[in-house]
Amino acid sequence: MSNTTQAAVETTAAAGAAKVAQTATYAGSGAAVFFGLTANELAAVGGLIIGAVGLIANTVITVYFKYRHLELAQKQASSGDDQA
Repeated sequence: MSNTTQAAVETTAAAGAAKVAQTATYAGSGAAVFFGLTANELAAVGGLIIGAVGLIANTVITVYFKYRHLELAQKQASSGDDQA
């Protein structure tokens, strides 16, 4: 698989993973607010946990894919130096 194809696949995967993590974060936050306002304490705690897990997942996924992007960019830059 060429570097361009690999970069495109990883970019698409990163976008999809980030979208899922972001949706989980917003859903958890929204659930925490909704259930907290209705005085259902157990549901509020569950919503806070979902929000925290979503935030952590979003952060981990973002850091991982930015690291992979950096590796690919460095590899592409170094291969570009060899051709010059």
